[in-house]
Amino acid sequence: MKKYILTILAIILIAGIAFVSLSNGKTKTVKEGGVLSVNDIQADPSAYKGAITITGVVADKSRFKVPANVFLMVETSEAKICKQTGCARFYLPVKLEGVIPKEWDEVNVTGSFAEGAGLLFVATKVEVLRHLTFK
Repeated sequence: MKKYILTILAIILIAGIAFVSLSNGKTKTVKEGGVLSVNDIQADPSAYKGAITITGVVADKSRFKVPANVFLMVETSEAKICKQTGCARFYLPVKLEGVIPKEWDEVNVTGSFAEGAGLLFVATKVEVLRHLTFK
């Protein structure tokens, strides 16, 4: 009986190790239509190659030194809970040649990470889903 219990425990341990190493310890919640959230990107931005779509809320960038053609995105759920865009744990800088969306716009941005620019997402398309208000 003891032998069977040890065998079962060994199998469970090996399966757990395999699961963690294959998933690399992170979860990626792909939303409807293959859209990723800002927090999905936070775990490992370098894991995303090519064009992707990310959803989030445009944050206040006044306390950050970013160029005029760059805006910051935060996780939608964090912005809704805090009722402000300045309390996020992670800010995704997005470069856009065009009209920058307003703070509190919930957006889908499509593009890719710039080569050699660290964490800079270059958007080729921005879709404003809605403007969030808390009154």
